[in-house]
Amino acid sequence: MIKTLTRTATLFVAVVALNALAGFGAPAQAAGERCRVADECHGALPQLCKRCPGGRDGCAHWACVHHRCVIAYCERMH
Repeated sequence: MIKTLTRTATLFVAVVALNALAGFGAPAQAAGERCRVADECHGALPQLCKRCPGGRDGCAHWACVHHRCVIAYCERMH
């Protein structure tokens, strides 16, 4: 069991390190480009879902917030 957990933790650290080197968390747009709607945002998205307020699940998608592309999980509450 400990061996399996150690292997899983090592793989997780490796994935995080590779994503950081690849600029995974970097904005999908070059500096100076601005979005008006989420359809203008492009790039790799993590294959993750999270539990949102209200009990629903929200999966990674692009959102345009203050004219910048960001990765969002939950729908914005108005």
